[in-house]
Amino acid sequence: MKYSQILGLNARNHVFQAHYNRKSAKRIANSKLNTKQFLAAHNFPHPKLLTIFRDYRQVLDFKWGDLPSAFVLKPDKSYGGEGIIIVTKGGKYAGEWYTNNHQLKNSKDLQLHTLDILGGLYSTHNIPDIAYIEEYVPIHPVFRRYLTKGTPDVGVVVFQKVPVMAFLRLPTAESGGKANLHQGGIGVGVDLGTGITTYAIYRDEYITYYPQTRYKLRGIKIPWWDETLKLAVEIQDKIKLGYMRVDFVIHPEKGPMILEVNSKPGLSIQLANRAGLRKRLERIMDLDIRNVNHGIQVAKSLFASSLMDKIQQRYIVHPVEDVMVIGKSKKMTVKARIDTGAWRSSIDRQLAESLGLLDPSNIIGRNVYRSALGRQERLWIKLKFSLAGKYINTIVSVADRQQLSYRLLIGRLDLSKYGFLVDPRPKT
Repeated sequence: MKYSQILGLNARNHVFQAHYNRKSAKRIANSKLNTKQFLAAHNFPHPKLLTIFRDYRQVLDFKWGDLPSAFVLKPDKSYGGEGIIIVTKGGKYAGEWYTNNHQLKNSKDLQLHTLDILGGLYSTHNIPDIAYIEEYVPIHPVFRRYLTKGTPDVGVVVFQKVPVMAFLRLPTAESGGKANLHQGGIGVGVDLGTGITTYAIYRDEYITYYPQTRYKLRGIKIPWWDETLKLAVEIQDKIKLGYMRVDFVIHPEKGPMILEVNSKPGLSIQLANRAGLRKRLERIMDLDIRNVNHGIQVAKSLFASSLMDKIQQRYIVHPVEDVMVIGKSKKMTVKARIDTGAWRSSIDRQLAESLGLLDPSNIIGRNVYRSALGRQERLWIKLKFSLAGKYINTIVSVADRQQLSYRLLIGRLDLSKYGFLVDPRPKT
């Protein structure tokens, strides 16, 4: 990344943020509550607002025991995630809850914390603030393995209706469950073309794995990626912020939900992507973007990561794929189920027999187990097959799959070993 390509504070503040962002729009973005009201008025998906505290009497009179088992308590004008309490489940007794970092809180604790918010303890200039409670959005299963605590979010920088850069922020134990990078969170660059993660930065150092695990941070497929990009551009077009970042949380069923918009987004996203914002902004400064879809097309054409040349599209698979199974004397193409819930791949007994794969020389073991049908024997055989243009040599179990829809099942052992990425949407 060349120095001349990097967007610095002065250029962000005095060129892009000052010239392209309307004052009325900045007033909305600078208040989380104003933003939520704007989102609600224009039917944008966002976590539901449960209650607002504007003075101490509302805090003292509020029936804290009526809150649900999961919710988020936030200051209106805090910076960097300060003052936020994320409650994930109820405690043993009424009026008790556990936070995302496993601390037990009761009604009195939350009441005192809310009074601190109103007093300005977490506001940018320590001026009196407003507190509010919103619904808790559950974590999408794609991200659960990477988390010790907290909620991940996805940020997309948009300029003049074109997404120009994106990253995934993952909280860590060090960050106390917050996703902010300066507090110890991890920033992971996201390729705009595919929604697949590229580089990861943690405490100003590039890393390969999530801390204290062997889970790779490169190659994560962000769910609902196209919908996320579309929402980011749509809200920019509606709010009239020419240069902004939109932060999302990904709901497992509902898809992307807007957490907040930022008229002065941080610059560390450039480190996570190993790319400069200035060059990208300059490339689209004079473009005439017709509509939302046009802006997304421009982004995918101009800013697809070069790293994606190494993560080829042919290695992205869908829930059902055509697989060529190679037998002793012939080949056969069958529909296979791609099942990340299964550990090892499995083939139908009759299919294996028809391909000559049950020859004693190809059997490497037998396993006897008990099931509802009684004592049964399962064979383990060597198998070679081609999936998405990649040849795989593996060991599979032999099972009676005649009554099932698919005669071949590909499990996550082979998927992860050979670097496949699974797109959960049906193949079109």
